[in-house]
Amino acid sequence: MINTKLINILRTFSKSELKEFEKFIGSPYYNKGRNYLPLLTLINTFYPKFDDETLTHEYVYEKLYPGKTFNKQIIWNMTSSLQQMAEEFLISSSLNKNKFIKNSLLAEEFLNRRLASYQQKKLDEMEKALEKIGISDNYFKYKNELENGRMSYHFLEDTQHLLSKHIVKKGEYAILNMLRQLSAVINDINANAFMFNAKFDVNIPYSFISAIDMESVIKYARDNRFEDSDIMEMLYCSIMTVIRIKDDKYFLRLKELFELNIERFSDNEKLSWITTLSNYCTLRGNEGEKKYREYLFELNKLELKVGYSNNSKHPSKILFIQILRNALSINKTGWVLDYINEYAPRLKTSYQKPMRALALAYLNLKLKEFPKVLENLKDVKFIDARDKMYVKSLYIRAYYEMGETELLLYQVDSAKHFMSSSSSLSDYTRKNFVRFLNYLVNLVHAIEKSDKNEIELIKHKLENDLELPFGEWLLIKIAEIRKGAK
Repeated sequence: MINTKLINILRTFSKSELKEFEKFIGSPYYNKGRNYLPLLTLINTFYPKFDDETLTHEYVYEKLYPGKTFNKQIIWNMTSSLQQMAEEFLISSSLNKNKFIKNSLLAEEFLNRRLASYQQKKLDEMEKALEKIGISDNYFKYKNELENGRMSYHFLEDTQHLLSKHIVKKGEYAILNMLRQLSAVINDINANAFMFNAKFDVNIPYSFISAIDMESVIKYARDNRFEDSDIMEMLYCSIMTVIRIKDDKYFLRLKELFELNIERFSDNEKLSWITTLSNYCTLRGNEGEKKYREYLFELNKLELKVGYSNNSKHPSKILFIQILRNALSINKTGWVLDYINEYAPRLKTSYQKPMRALALAYLNLKLKEFPKVLENLKDVKFIDARDKMYVKSLYIRAYYEMGETELLLYQVDSAKHFMSSSSSLSDYTRKNFVRFLNYLVNLVHAIEKSDKNEIELIKHKLENDLELPFGEWLLIKIAEIRKGAK
């Protein structure tokens, strides 16, 4: 019984949800006159894991019907009914979380019952609520549904002559919703191709957007004062930043339009656009375009303001380190110290001490306080494989800076062993980091041999290997070697 659908659903319930579910099955509307509370109460004694092998159909039957012969059909019917009620409870909970869909169903029911005036009032309420929230994930989808509801009203009231404006608006919102979905898909395609080397031999989304003259559509929308022209252009630009990543006019226009319209978006949508812009800056910054690191720094500050202006939400530790590393890449050391002090305590409690130590190690490496880097790293307890990779990269660079070649090579060897055995990192991350290690070892050996030709060869290869992690740091070290040689 411990692996039945009912038990797997109950495992996902919080304590408060279990209490609400008890009330739910107590309703005659759902239990159809049967009392399933004793069954649920018995099962809940195994909460939260429900993994005790004692929990069998026979055990449950014996507890519910002591002294009676086991009847598999009875217990199967009871657990099956309870499972169905659990599913109904999930539907009810989901509807309560999404008030728009809940009210949309009510509006449709009013219409089906020919209560058209009630339907219109409900649609008006829904539209006001939607505008109050601002443009969010399903905004244009919902706006499309509202126009569809108004069209249904005119059909019912036999006022089809008033349909025209709703038909056009429905089409406008359909296009905007399609662009939003298409933008998300194209960004996902690009991410998979970049991170996992995925191949898309047939790519209809790319073909579709390439075949449309969207710039003419946007011009037409602006010439006719379409109220959502800016949003339409933003969605188009977000697609083009992926398809034509080297043409930064789309990024710059997207950034400009986002700043002009930022107050129209919900906070979650603001964060979504910030992520889109930040991802582009990260890619271009990794290619050596330093101005994009400045852009990213400003976007990171905005993200902190929008998403974490109070202590109710924890930043992810990945975001915490990403923001710090970018700020250090443009020498914002003073800001970084304030950032660590303010945001390390906002991480989840178990992350606070190790992430603060890791952040200080990064800062001290930048400040050339190499012994402090080693001290900081002693306080880093690994949370996942990426943390271990960060730590090893810091040890390696600190030992290089300190001239501790033997310890450096030991760390390199340890890092390679770790990378080959770790299944938690993507192949892309693993291969790139190992490539960095190989470059570094070759550089160390070239330095030991005073082989200037080999150093120049490494420099040339690095300049053409833009995706290499810490490649910029290696080029700085080579520049220091060449300067010292002169």
